[in-house]
Amino acid sequence: MDAGSMSSTRSAGSESSTHVVPGMTEEQAARARRLDAPTVAVVLLVIPALLLHFSDPEGALGVVSVTLNWLIYGWFLFEFLYILWLAPDNREYFRHNKLDLTVLVLTIPLLPGVLQALWVLRLLRLIDMLPAVLGRFINITLLPYAVVLAFIGVFGGGLAFARFEDVSILDGIYWANTTINTVGYGDISAQTPQGKVLSMVIQWTGNVILAMLIGGVAAFAQQLLLGKEVDELEEGIEEIGEDLEEVEEDVEDVEEDVESLLRNVSGLSATDKVILQELASIKARLDEVHPQDPRSQTERTP
Repeated sequence: MDAGSMSSTRSAGSESSTHVVPGMTEEQAARARRLDAPTVAVVLLVIPALLLHFSDPEGALGVVSVTLNWLIYGWFLFEFLYILWLAPDNREYFRHNKLDLTVLVLTIPLLPGVLQALWVLRLLRLIDMLPAVLGRFINITLLPYAVVLAFIGVFGGGLAFARFEDVSILDGIYWANTTINTVGYGDISAQTPQGKVLSMVIQWTGNVILAMLIGGVAAFAQQLLLGKEVDELEEGIEEIGEDLEEVEEDVEDVEEDVESLLRNVSGLSATDKVILQELASIKARLDEVHPQDPRSQTERTP
């Protein structure tokens, strides 16, 4: 634990960052943010690493696959321990990093045989890193998370199915896609116990992912439509405001003219006095509609 940084009174925990934990100082948060970019790169490497591993490479490609597998896991382990060392409160850190700990425990490179399908769980880190990838460009809403979850379900579920059922990666991804989209052609189905368990998991999670996708697309479309309507309403309000300002200026001009006539009432003919009385009546009605500031009225009274 970094005791020197903990003594700082400024907290950076409220800042938006993948690795920043609530309660961190500015210095701790700056160190934590340095891990964002390399972690994004490592998480994206998970996709080709899984494709390479589940294609059963041999020779030099097999060595590359094993090396890449260990490098990815090694970075995840280093990342976890480093942020744990930086975090001012270990309980707070574990509360905000349950996904990281789950991935570490379940995706150890030493997993034997069929359990290696659990390595697809590393794709869950895509969810964790989404703010670091898109946060600088767009507001993170339901739709990006739903798209990432759909990709994880189809790609990760397909790779695991291919390993369990000893089919090609393409057939596995095809099966996962039809299952998540509730199509279920039945031309490819689970025959092993592991594949059947995976099928049940994908079926249940597929319903959730599909609902999130539909809700995300609907919310995005609604936001676009409402955004245009809001812009039009704002323009209309601005135009009304400009018209009101012009009307107020005209009313003030009329009031000034009436007041000027009232101050010069002496020497007017009978006809002028009748007209002046009508103007005074008009001014009274204008005052009711547009009352003046008492202070300004006092200043105008001779």
